Amino acid sequence: MPTTTLRERQAEQVRTAIVDAVVNELETRPVDDISMNDVAQAAGISLRTLYRYFPDRPALLQAAGERLYETLGVPYEIAEPGDVSASFLDAAARLGRRPALTRALVQTTAGRAARSATRGRRVAAIETALAPVTAGLDPAHAREAVAVITHLCSAVSWVAITDETPLEDAGAQRAVAWAIDALIAALASEPRPARRQARGSGPAAGQGERT
Repeated sequence: MPTTTLRERQAEQVRTAIVDAVVNELETRPVDDISMNDVAQAAGISLRTLYRYFPDRPALLQAAGERLYETLGVPYEIAEPGDVSASFLDAAARLGRRPALTRALVQTTAGRAARSATRGRRVAAIETALAPVTAGLDPAHAREAVAVITHLCSAVSWVAITDETPLEDAGAQRAVAWAIDALIAALASEPRPARRQARGSGPAAGQGERT
């Protein structure tokens, strides 16, 4: 079993301290106001050391987004269509514990970059879970339906509803979950085009041979 060296453990401790400093800064200040120098000071390291671990702000913010999802335990696995809205509510409730940071991640260009890698894993899980209700549908229609449901299954959806309506976070999250369930139920009930029988097969073909 491979073991880590003292230098590797120290490097990981420094990296964790840097990322935690970014997360703390994002909860108290607008993301665009946070400079690399601010992060270095908050982490108690030199600017040169910071750049050795993270070459630029996008890399630093992406690590911060991944750290947030990790510490909150945001789920990724979704077993089936009926679990999509439950997974959304679970993730939304966890992110709702850090409202300022969640909004920084969804409302700014830098924040969206920070959550891009983590978001990719969620999108893939949602697409896989929806496969049973999209199978047999017109491919273009299936892609459109999955795109809408995937968009709803995000912090972007409930944050926008909260900011634009009288609903608070929890109410907006429940409304989004209802919409997700309604769309999935509608997909499941849509008729599938009948498959054409292979030429020369089936009862009718057999009867023709006997005449």
